This record gives sequence, structure tokens and C-alpha cells, in this order.
Amino acid sequence: MSDIPDPQEESPPEDLASEFQNLGENLKSIILGAWESEERQNLQKDIEDGLAGLGSSLKQTANEIQESDAGQRVKTEAEDLRDRVRSGEAETKIRSDLQSVLHKLNKELERVIPPIPQADESGEEEVEGE
Repeated sequence: MSDIPDPQEESPPEDLASEFQNLGENLKSIILGAWESEERQNLQKDIEDGLAGLGSSLKQTANEIQESDAGQRVKTEAEDLRDRVRSGEAETKIRSDLQSVLHKLNKELERVIPPIPQADESGEEEVEGE
């Protein structure tokens, strides 16, 4: 006969489960090896250090802005707005401005809209020029 082994003779059907078991163990070893590798640990450290540096830089920038003249003005204006909203002053101002805008809008619309003929008491429309 031939010297080439028959694949069916090497792997009987009952060993299929054990081959899947071996495959799982091999994949587990590869994944654990990659996870525990020095390269992965160095990458993780670089990312952690970078994020810590970014956080520190952002915190420093926020503090500088808060302490600057512009930051103080923004803070003061925000507190002033909060106080006006609480006191009702903002609502009164908004209501007044809205009423003024609506009044102007209505006046402009009245100029553009043609007048509607009005009926007299008898129910007949008045005809212009009579």
C-alpha cells in the first residue's frame, strides 16, 4: 500500500470533540499571550499617561480661563442673568420686547393687507365711490 496516511484513519469521528477542545486551548493561549505581552502593557501605559497629561492640561487651562478677566466677566454676567431670571426681571424684559416686535409686525401687515369691505346694517356691502 501507500506510505501516505489516510486522514480518516488519523482522526476518527470520536476525536472531533477533542480537536475542538485543543483549538479552544490554543486560542486561549494565544490571546493570553498577547494580553500579557510587554508591547500591550507598554501601549496601555502610554495611553494612560497620555490621558492623564491631557486631563491635567485641560484642568490647568480651565483654571487659567476662570481666573482671567474674561473668565471673571463671564462668571459675573452668568450670575447676573441668574439673578434677573430669579427676580422676574428677565421675564418682564422678554415680554416687553416680544410685545413690541409683535406690535410692529402687526402694523406692517396692516399696511400690506387690502381693506376688507364692511357690510352696512342692512347686510349689503358698501361700494366705494357711492
